[in-house]
Amino acid sequence: MARLAALGGTPVVPEGLKLRWPEWGDEERQAILRVLERGEWWRFGVPEEQSEVAQFEREWADYHDARFCVAVCNGTVALMVAFWALGIKEGEEVIVPSVTFIATADAVVLCGGVPVFVDIDPETYQIDPDAVEAAINDRTKAICVVHYAGYSCDLDRIKALAQKHGLPVVEDCAHAQGTEWRHRKVGAHITCGCFSFQQSKSLTAGEGGAVVTDDADLAERIWALHNCGRPKGVGRYEHHLVGGNFRLSEWQGAILRAQLRRLPEQTERRMANAQWLTEQLRQIGGLEPLKPDDRITQRGYYFFVLRYNAAAFGGVHRDVFLRALRAEGIPASAGYGTPVYRQPSYSESGVAHRVMPCPNAERVCREEQITLPNHLLLDRHHVAAVVEAVSKIKANLDELRQLTA
Repeated sequence: MARLAALGGTPVVPEGLKLRWPEWGDEERQAILRVLERGEWWRFGVPEEQSEVAQFEREWADYHDARFCVAVCNGTVALMVAFWALGIKEGEEVIVPSVTFIATADAVVLCGGVPVFVDIDPETYQIDPDAVEAAINDRTKAICVVHYAGYSCDLDRIKALAQKHGLPVVEDCAHAQGTEWRHRKVGAHITCGCFSFQQSKSLTAGEGGAVVTDDADLAERIWALHNCGRPKGVGRYEHHLVGGNFRLSEWQGAILRAQLRRLPEQTERRMANAQWLTEQLRQIGGLEPLKPDDRITQRGYYFFVLRYNAAAFGGVHRDVFLRALRAEGIPASAGYGTPVYRQPSYSESGVAHRVMPCPNAERVCREEQITLPNHLLLDRHHVAAVVEAVSKIKANLDELRQLTA
């Protein structure tokens, strides 16, 4: 009788792992009631010092070691207002990593810019600084890095490149709530950083976003752009820039404030369980995490990333292994599946973009990357189930070879 669930055996988790997210309780309930009963559900219905959104902006800036924060309606818009505020114009190039969620590049296009896709480091999956420098030309107007999966890119080298070439840097921190580089949280290390608070993120209000920066002038411009072109301190119908209504609601501000109070403990829990999972999987062999970097002094998580070694699993392709792992009830995936430039919205649409050589991104997406959702790391029983499932598969390689992707 087969042991692997994919061949009819009993799964490690028969009903599949049930991930409870978000975690919430009376604090979130009271936050919603506070907004409901006040009867002013947008930020300008109450004085600035009482606004849930304004208070969240101050709290998020403080938590992420930045001077200023502007909360917006989602992470894509956070990137867009950052690019607009930096003056990205039609046809100007912004360097982006090839392995990321599509919004990183789409935000450039939606601002009229041209995304230039560059390769990733094969051991960290972060944007490769050498590839960034190779892509810079006289049309380059900005660099957009992504702290992919919550692992910080090499901010030391990126900052040096930016200073050398006189370029602003936008940190896409959608995956990196709580991540630290050299004991300072990511986001405002160079120019500005953009966050998402969409449902799957480790800080969420269902939807939402924010931009953080230490640059007062840039913060003022972002504020105006997100508020229909109105700078602070002018009349309600006085508009100095062409902007939009990208504001966050008081509902979301209140929820984010309550959720932020949970985040430090959740981050510690994720890190502890990630370390335990890494140690257990290393004993089994064949699955390695991203290369450790001591400069990353705290790790937020979006994905828990594993590098699959087919040789350790009898030469079976990553996709076959994933089929077996999912059948055991583990919600594993291959990240976003493909480099962004291979999405039809780029490869088939005629949208202006440029692709530098990306052999690492191609290989990683095709045969190596395995990802687990960050919420799984909140529960030791869940990570133990991952270990049990991987161990079971490793012990039954003859059965694994019978599968096809």
